[in-house]
Amino acid sequence: MAVDEATKKQDELELYQIDDKAIVPFFQKHLEELRQFIHDHQHDHLGLLVLLKQFIRTYRMPFNMQRYMEVQRTFIQRSLHDKIQDRQQAVSHWIQEYAGRHRNRMIQLQCLYLDRVKDRLLPEIEKLLENRIEHLQEKIENQGGNDNEQSNYPAPPPNP
Repeated sequence: MAVDEATKKQDELELYQIDDKAIVPFFQKHLEELRQFIHDHQHDHLGLLVLLKQFIRTYRMPFNMQRYMEVQRTFIQRSLHDKIQDRQQAVSHWIQEYAGRHRNRMIQLQCLYLDRVKDRLLPEIEKLLENRIEHLQEKIENQGGNDNEQSNYPAPPPNP
């Protein structure tokens, strides 16, 4: 049976943090259930250790609930942190690997789209450029040529 990486991490963390001082008090607290469990399984001819393990698996109770909850909280925090870092690394890797190509492809598609709409678009762009140039020329004339503002746009090409 394969065990995923998250389960391995959780097992290591919880195994390290088992409160061995809580084991005997746990069985003392559940002594009547344990006695009954052993009695119910007396015909199975199992050793005490096996019976204790089966008891724990059957009743699914941690030795120390408070410690269990602390370990669980720590595991959740680590798992979320790992996932966030994994996500950040994945995004960073994607940006490094594909962002340049993605941008180049988008620019190429935009240029192809301009070819598709050029008949409608070019007259509108020419008009915008003409209006901007006319506006700048009027501003210069109104200020008597003292304004240093210059157009950053080239003059539109003559209409054929």
